[in-house]
Amino acid sequence: MTGELKSTLDLVMEKLKGVEKELPELTQAQKERIAEIRRKYEAKIAETKILQEDNEKLRLDLSRLEEKRKEEIEKVYRESK
Repeated sequence: MTGELKSTLDLVMEKLKGVEKELPELTQAQKERIAEIRRKYEAKIAETKILQEDNEKLRLDLSRLEEKRKEEIEKVYRESK
């Protein structure tokens, strides 16, 4: 039975096969833009964590910021295709 079980690493590696082929090649400017987006949202998230006192609102705000960050990064990838 142990021969049939796969480690988490094996499962992740199977899922990642071919992912790098799907990702477009980014220019240096695009890589810098993505880094800038990440820095911007890291700062916004840190600020929100400091200023927000309501835990439920904090959770919603963080989720919204993470989604916006993801969308902006995806836009850069779409532009590279």
